[in-house]
Amino acid sequence: MQYKLIAVDLDDSLLGTDLMISAKNKDALIKAREQGVIVTIATGRMFVSAMVFAQQLGLDVPIITYQGGYIKNAFSHEVIYNRTLPIDVTEEIIGICKGKGAHLQIYIGDEYYVEEHNKYSELYHENVGVKGKSVGSWDRFDLEAPNKVLIVDEPHRIVELRDEFSKIFGEEIEITMSRPFYLEFTHREATKGKALEYLANLKGVSRNNIMAIGDSYNDISMIQYAGLGVAMGNAPEDVKTHADYITSSNDEDGVAKVIDKFILKRG
Repeated sequence: MQYKLIAVDLDDSLLGTDLMISAKNKDALIKAREQGVIVTIATGRMFVSAMVFAQQLGLDVPIITYQGGYIKNAFSHEVIYNRTLPIDVTEEIIGICKGKGAHLQIYIGDEYYVEEHNKYSELYHENVGVKGKSVGSWDRFDLEAPNKVLIVDEPHRIVELRDEFSKIFGEEIEITMSRPFYLEFTHREATKGKALEYLANLKGVSRNNIMAIGDSYNDISMIQYAGLGVAMGNAPEDVKTHADYITSSNDEDGVAKVIDKFILKRG
């Protein structure tokens, strides 16, 4: 099979635990591009955070951000896909989180907002390198339809909150765990799988000619959509069950290894 498009997740997939792209991963992606393969990023991160890595890879293509809710060209900054959460749903999430004392972050465009900075906002800042703006109280915040809402909490609480919010909102919105301490809320059409399908149609690429690489629950939709869905070796076991192929972990150049095997034919 000839693969014409690679979509790769960032955290715990392309990035090691040091939050860097390894030399081998970078080399493999650049060599794939040199063979005419379209390489894009598919991440839950905001565009400004993902751009750091797009620039390192020289990607002049639309990149998928906000779990698939926002596709924007890395260099021209043209927005080609934008799905936002309804304001009434966002207000309901805010109310529930306030009642439970859960730390909430609201993302609008290239900014995100918190009520007050705390250990959870600092954890997020350390992971993505972008600091949010403190608004003091959501009651005084001029809310617009957000691209994403995120809860940052302890992993056991995230699982509990995921189950609870899923019962409340059902199929109304997309609710997913992107990392053990992140619970993300997006528009129901804001999934990596739907965004990848949109981008593939835009580029005239069949799903059979797509490789998608990821490690977490928010990657399942694109792993299932792609002709070759790849799970990282560090992915949870139930994520791996959706993949066609399991590569090595993010700290073992798993992205490079699967590209070497199926595209570059050098491993």
